[in-house]
Amino acid sequence: MCVSYDTVGTVSDPVVGEVVDARYELRRLIARGGMGLVFEAHQKFTRRTVAIKLLPADLLLQTEAQERLLREAYALTTVRHPGFVEALDAGVCDHHGPYVVLEMLEGRTLEGILAARRRLTLENAIQLGRQLCDAVGHANARGVIHRDLKPSNVFVARNEVGQETVKIIDLGVAAVAEAHLAAHDRKLTTAHAVIGTPEYMAPEQLWGHEVDARTDVYAIGMTLYECLTGEVPHTGSYPEVLVRVSNATEPPKVRRKRADVPPAVALVIENALEKEASARFQTAAELGRALVASSGFRPRWTSLLSASTDEAQSGKEDDEPERAIKLVRKKARPGEGEAQPSAVQPGHGPREAPSRRRQFVRAPYVTPVLIVAPTGTEIDARSEEISEEGMLVVSPQSFALGAGLGLRFASPTTGEMIVLSVSVRWTREGRGRTAMGVEFVQAPPALRGVVARYIATFPRAQG
Repeated sequence: MCVSYDTVGTVSDPVVGEVVDARYELRRLIARGGMGLVFEAHQKFTRRTVAIKLLPADLLLQTEAQERLLREAYALTTVRHPGFVEALDAGVCDHHGPYVVLEMLEGRTLEGILAARRRLTLENAIQLGRQLCDAVGHANARGVIHRDLKPSNVFVARNEVGQETVKIIDLGVAAVAEAHLAAHDRKLTTAHAVIGTPEYMAPEQLWGHEVDARTDVYAIGMTLYECLTGEVPHTGSYPEVLVRVSNATEPPKVRRKRADVPPAVALVIENALEKEASARFQTAAELGRALVASSGFRPRWTSLLSASTDEAQSGKEDDEPERAIKLVRKKARPGEGEAQPSAVQPGHGPREAPSRRRQFVRAPYVTPVLIVAPTGTEIDARSEEISEEGMLVVSPQSFALGAGLGLRFASPTTGEMIVLSVSVRWTREGRGRTAMGVEFVQAPPALRGVVARYIATFPRAQG
C-alpha cells in the first residue's frame, strides 16, 4: 500500500483540500483523536456531504491500525441500526491509506455535553439510556460486544426532521463473534483482551476475563451514573481503577451524589453496576425496559441540542451551578486585543467584571480549535457551542479567569479560518479537561452575521 509523503520524504497527515481515492474531497477537520482523524468531506460524484475517517501519520504504517480501521466498517455494517452511525463506504487509497466513510451527523458528543453542563435532567438521562440500550441490545444479539462504551463514543444528533437521536459512533475495539470473522481478523477482537477505557470497564474486563453482553450493560450503567451525578466513582490510571473496583464492596450509590433521583431509578442503575456479571441485568434490552418502568417516562426524544441562553446553559441541566462553575464577565479595554488577519493577538491580563451577566443565545458547534496561550504555547482543543459573542471550549489545559487567549477555528457554514482574541469568562474543571466560556474580543461583524444565521437553524430551548 502506498502512503502520502511530504517534500522531505516523511509520512504526513491528510489536509483540507486533498482528495481521497479520487472521490472524497476533504472540506473540514471535525475531530482529531489518538486512533483517527475525521473530516467533513464532499463526495465528488453524488455531491453528498459525508464524514471520512483516516489514520494519522503516526499510525499509517502500522498494519494493525490499518486492519482495525477497516474492520470497524465491517462491524458497523454488521450492527446496522438507527442507533449506530452508518458506514457508507470503505477502502484503501494509494495516497491516504485505509478509510471509512460515515454518514455526516449534526450534533455533539455526550462527553462534550457533560463537559459543558456537568449532568443531565433525569428525563434526558433516561431517554438517552433507553436509546443506548436499544442499539447495544441489537448489536449484542448479532454477536458484537462494544467493549468501549463511554460518553465520547455517544453522539446526540439531529435527524432530517430536526428530532434528536442518540448514535454510537465508534466500534474500533468491538469484539465480533467468531462466526463473523476471517481467521486473520480474530487477533484484533479477542474476547479476553484488556482494551477499553478503565473508568467505564466492567470488573471482568479490567481483570482480563471473558466479556459478553453484560460487560456493555455495565458500561451503559456507568455512563448513566455520570449523566446523573456529573462524575464517575473510580478514576485514575488502569492499575488504580483496577484496585478500586476490586476492593469495592457494593455498587456506587446514585442518591449519595444526587438525592433527587427516584429510588427506583437509582436501583436500576446500581444493578447495572454490580461487580458480579451474574447479578446485573443480563441484556441491554432488560436494562432499557427497567429504566422506562422505574422512571415512568414514555419514550420520547431527548432535548440536548436546542439553542439556549447563558442561564439555561449553566443552570438548566445542573441544579448546583454555583458550585460547579466559576464565572466572571469581562469588559475589553479600548483597543486591546484587536484581531489581526495574519496573526493571533492575545489580550493581556484580567478585565473588569460587570455587575450582571449578559444573555445571548448559544447553539451546538463542534469543531477543533487552536488556543494560543499568553506564553505563546499552542494547544489543540475543541469547541462545543458558539454564540455571536463567544464559544464554549473544552481544553486539556486550564486558564485563569480573565486570561487573554488567541483562538483559531473554522467559521460555521463558510469554513473560513477565523483568528481572533478571546477572554476567559468562566471555567469548569473535569477529568483531564477544562470546559470554559470564552468571549470574543472585537469579533468581526461578518463573523457575527454568520453565527447568527447558523444559530437560527436550531430550535430554541423551552422553559
